[in-house]
Amino acid sequence: MKKNIFTAFFGLTLLGFSAQAQVIHKYERFIQEYKWKVGASYNMMDFNFNHSEVPEGASMISGGIPAKVMIGYEFLPNLSVEADFSMNEMEPGNSMNGSVVTGKKISIVSFNGSFAYSLGGLFNIPIADPYIKAGLGHLRLNQVDLTMASAGGGINFWIADIPATKSSRYHHDRAYRRIGLNVEAMGRSNISTEGAGSHAQYSAGIFYIF
Repeated sequence: MKKNIFTAFFGLTLLGFSAQAQVIHKYERFIQEYKWKVGASYNMMDFNFNHSEVPEGASMISGGIPAKVMIGYEFLPNLSVEADFSMNEMEPGNSMNGSVVTGKKISIVSFNGSFAYSLGGLFNIPIADPYIKAGLGHLRLNQVDLTMASAGGGINFWIADIPATKSSRYHHDRAYRRIGLNVEAMGRSNISTEGAGSHAQYSAGIFYIF
């Protein structure tokens, strides 16, 4: 699954850069200005990404669809504040931060607040809109609560920049043109204790602006 996410990530990125001849500034995509964004994604967590020696049977974990939801607001040009929530489970026998999980399964709840800056908006990149992102969050492992610091980035892919969706200006603000695709990779570090909790989170899904 991780390989498929990265394959889609790079494939769509190449598609975006190949469209440079049809540059559309972000403020030319729509007639109205849309500052709010909501999204839903499939996500996977890797609690062993920073461990060289991983026990046999260790694997990334994932929840159902959608396992991650988010909402964001662009309060300055290219700069947004975002909040995301996700849920996952880790079964006994898997590995968390290099240690085998025993006993009952671990229920994982993650909530994060972040600032995201659009590099696509800054450099006027069509279709593929890369961004960087950082913030703080909360992670619950069963009854254990942890404070997390996160940093990473991703790419938003705008359907509105695809030539086939621009038959006339009348269609610029149609709802289907305000839908896009998103892939994201975040590293999250436990800053409250020296114990478990640090992980990488990968997600792929859709978003809608309004």
